[in-house]
Parts: sequence; structure tokens; C-alpha cells
Amino acid sequence: MRDGRSDSESGAASHEVKAAPAGSGAYYIEVLGKALDVLEVFARSQKPRLTLQEISTLSKLHKNTVFRILHTLAEHSYLVKCERAYELGPKILELSNGRLRGRELLAAAAPHMDALRDRFEETVNLGVLDGKQIRYVAVRESPHRFRLAEYVGAFDYLHCTALGKCHLAHLPFEQVRQLLRQQGLPRQTERTIVTLNAMTTELERVRERGYALDAGESTAGAFCVAVPILDRDGAPLAALSISGPTVRFNETVLPPVVKALLHAAAGIRTSLGFVSE
Repeated sequence: MRDGRSDSESGAASHEVKAAPAGSGAYYIEVLGKALDVLEVFARSQKPRLTLQEISTLSKLHKNTVFRILHTLAEHSYLVKCERAYELGPKILELSNGRLRGRELLAAAAPHMDALRDRFEETVNLGVLDGKQIRYVAVRESPHRFRLAEYVGAFDYLHCTALGKCHLAHLPFEQVRQLLRQQGLPRQTERTIVTLNAMTTELERVRERGYALDAGESTAGAFCVAVPILDRDGAPLAALSISGPTVRFNETVLPPVVKALLHAAAGIRTSLGFVSE
């Protein structure tokens, strides 16, 4: 098979249409109801990962039906397949944190972003994971004529941006591997990390020191420092960064910039109701 599935799995993935169960109403979509039943199995389970057989047993659905549902949910990143088991994927986190990623997040971040821009006079960015890329949801541009700036709503790569690395560093490895497989690791400059092994080492470094760097990896002559904004479970809600041209913004400014970013991230978490560490 082109996608590597066995003949039995291929048969399980064939199209199946059944009448809605009695009492469900003319507008009830049976397959959607079954997909929700599968997701609810994860909500009730004490185990982070479940096998096809376990999901079938707990949902009381036939394995063929469950297989098709799992495959579809994984394709849309609501689940992630880890060897022979499944776990909740990044889209579930996006939905559950959607309210925070909206007005509350922007309101909490706004005064901190203004203060950072005024203090360092470089561009300040707030980014969230959207699908398989980073989306800029707030930007405070540097007052300098020569500056780095993105626009709200723009997308960027995960592997070569400081905002992206902050997200990847705090996601389960299987999710990271899936995201990078979907996006790829295209080379943007001669400094771009383009292998999974090198990226794994880089993400370990990000976790250890608490911040991420983009030292000319996405754009030559640019330097960016970012810190994650984590929820109470340690999952990334967003990331906050300061970026500028290397002629005036580079590793020599790291100590005060990192300290200020970490302080701002802690303040944002507090405003959102999380206890700052």
C-alpha cells in the first residue's frame, strides 16, 4: 500500500454509511457521534495513550469503525499515533485553550509587550501554534527605521524561529516529529537547522535554559530571543519574543533581554490565572 498500511487495515478504512440509530433524529450524523464517543474515551481514561483495541472496547464500537475514526482524527492533528497507541494531539490543546488565545491572552500580553518595546526599542512579537506553523497574533514594532517586523496574522516556520522552538520544546516528542514531518525543515539560511537529530538537541537546550534563539536561522542578519508562555500543565499557550537586526541586537544583550522576557511571561501567566513558577 502507498501509505504503508496492511491489507486488513486498508479494508477497515473502506467507506461505510449506516442509517442513524433510532431516536437520534433525522439530522443526527452517526459517524460524527461515534468520533465524539472516541474522543470522550480519552477524556475518561487515566492513561495518556490507548491502543486501537482499548479504544474499541471502551467506546463499544467495532474495531473497523474505530480505526477509520482514529486515522481521520490523526490526519487533522486531534490525535497523534505513537507506535501502536494513540494520544491527544495539538488541535485538542488549541481548542481547549482557544479562549485564552483570544481576547484574554492579547489583553494580558499587551502591557508587557508595550513595556518591552519601549525599554529595548526592538520589535516584540506574540505567536501561537496554528496548525503546523507559528501565527503572529500581536506585534509591537520597533521605533527604529531599520527594524524587523511581522504583521498580525502572518505565519512562520517552527524549526527556524525562536517562537517556534519555544512551542516545539514543550510538546511531546511524537507531536514534534509529526509537526516537523508535515512542515519539513527547509533551509532558510546557512544557519538553519535541517535535521531532526540536530533539532532534538536544540530543543533540549531550549528546555534547559528557558528561552530560544534564532541567530540568523530564518533571516540572515536578524537575531531573535523568545520565551514560552505555558499553561498550568506545562503545555505552550504562546511564545513571546524580541527581534532586531544584528548590528544592534545580538548575543551581547542576552542577559537583560532574557530576564525581561521571563518576567513578562510570568506576568502574563499570572494575569491568565496561572501560578508563576
